[in-house]
Amino acid sequence: MNANPIVSEILAGALRAIEEEVEDLLARIWRSPSLRDAGDFSVCLFDRFGRALTGRVLATGPAPVIRAYPEPAEGDVFLHNDPYTPPAGLGEAAELCLTRPLFADGALIAFLQIRGRHDDLGGALPGGASVGSRESYHEGVLIPPVRIARGDETIEDIKTLLLRNSRQAHLLGDDIDAQLGALRVGAARLKDLTRRYGTENLTACFADLLRECELAFRGQLIPQLPEKSWTARTAVETDGLNGPHELALTLTRRKDVLHVDLEAGPQARGPINCPLEGEGAQFLTRLLAPMLLHLQDEASETPLNDGALRAFQVRLPGPGTILTPRFPAPTGLRALTLGKLLSAFGEALFEASGGRTPTGFDNLRTLSFWGHDEKGGFHLLREALGAGAGARMEGDGASAVPPLGATGGMPVEVMEARYPVRVEAMGLAQDSGGAGARRGGLGVFREYRMLIDGVSASAAGSAEAGPAGGPGASAGKPYEMRRRSGKKNVGAPAVGASTAFSKGDSIRVSTPGGGGWGDPAERDPEDVRADVLRGFVSPKAAESAYGVVLGGAPGFRVDEDATRKRRQRK
Repeated sequence: MNANPIVSEILAGALRAIEEEVEDLLARIWRSPSLRDAGDFSVCLFDRFGRALTGRVLATGPAPVIRAYPEPAEGDVFLHNDPYTPPAGLGEAAELCLTRPLFADGALIAFLQIRGRHDDLGGALPGGASVGSRESYHEGVLIPPVRIARGDETIEDIKTLLLRNSRQAHLLGDDIDAQLGALRVGAARLKDLTRRYGTENLTACFADLLRECELAFRGQLIPQLPEKSWTARTAVETDGLNGPHELALTLTRRKDVLHVDLEAGPQARGPINCPLEGEGAQFLTRLLAPMLLHLQDEASETPLNDGALRAFQVRLPGPGTILTPRFPAPTGLRALTLGKLLSAFGEALFEASGGRTPTGFDNLRTLSFWGHDEKGGFHLLREALGAGAGARMEGDGASAVPPLGATGGMPVEVMEARYPVRVEAMGLAQDSGGAGARRGGLGVFREYRMLIDGVSASAAGSAEAGPAGGPGASAGKPYEMRRRSGKKNVGAPAVGASTAFSKGDSIRVSTPGGGGWGDPAERDPEDVRADVLRGFVSPKAAESAYGVVLGGAPGFRVDEDATRKRRQRK
């Protein structure tokens, strides 16, 4: 049955509204800082087969729950975080996924899932910091799918066990209750829809949404690429112990399907392993699919959901690689590996599209600080900082793009009010965008003054080389972290745990810029001058990278004769 097109459009908007309402509710009631202040959580609706109905998926999906509990009851809620639970998902120990089956007229019709990155679920380091982990047991309590609520009543035994393993049990308990309560709200909203429009209309709408997305990808977006293959090679620089760890991605268009063939080095001792078998491959595809939307006309509005998965075929390497690790290989920094795969796909897609999509980017990194104040109180601050996006044929890359899922970017006022830290400087990182006819977007920097003694942990890539630029352009500037203590100003590892700091120390972090596009000598000198006036590019880089000679401040007028001669020498 196909839904009435008007009803289908109304219901599609209503489904998105349910997700957004649940997210807004959680944003008001979370207690843990990473959830309340940094927004590291997501909400998604799935149909009864586990297919995402919108493009807002950062959870593992309900497949592990469906396999473990094939006949759920109304009012059940299931909890899991084990990245190896078959079919393997893409979670990590610090992330709790709570999944509620949704019923209408006694029949299962959907699942609502809330993923939350909690402050502490045990493990070797506070806050789920995984740098230095050697096996999954170091990263926190591993939970296969278990029932945490039956008939809307919480199973307290499960909750008690979790709280006993957390350094911040008082926060975790309230936040589990918040997830359970928000799931009840989402279930009530879906029941309202079934009463208003009928169960058959709602399930028909699910099918229509998936089919519409599939047709858009297979009929409009993928046919814009030639029927050829493109390969991009990259590497995770280090797992905290050694490196690099090689990765390769080959993108091939065959008719109306994109084939993504992955190669990877042996599984790592450190926590960069990224399980992609089973549900994980679907999760990866959900992250790759939106990148094809750059091929659409600006006036188009392609729906995004799991219908796009039918337009992709992902082939994984054999077992025992960083993409197919064997349990209990640690996985807590799998975001670094995931980020490299996204960047490699972007590089291959850039070549395949003839430069119509953005160039290189790297936008997955976290930074943690923890310690005790003079009264013995424990403090944990975790930041997820954005970076610059790659340039594209039509224009410069965007600057200060939020991390994946729009998490992070905690307001300074909130940070300074709640944590023993002072942010003394922040802004766009000058000269971080790759030089080109189109400039890469700028990364960001923050400089923290530490008000207690403590320890920091960093999990970031692109510290040795920044995101690649297009033909003739420069790469973006790499990630950098430095600690200043008195007169000492020393670099800190991009992937490192337990880097001690003292009260009064300053820590400065700069994130990568995006790669440029095209020959920098073809950039309009007036555009370069505008970048200098706005502080995006320094006068020195204007001349060395772009061949544009400027006069002094405040006007920085272009010296046309000197610029022409300078560019002729390049």
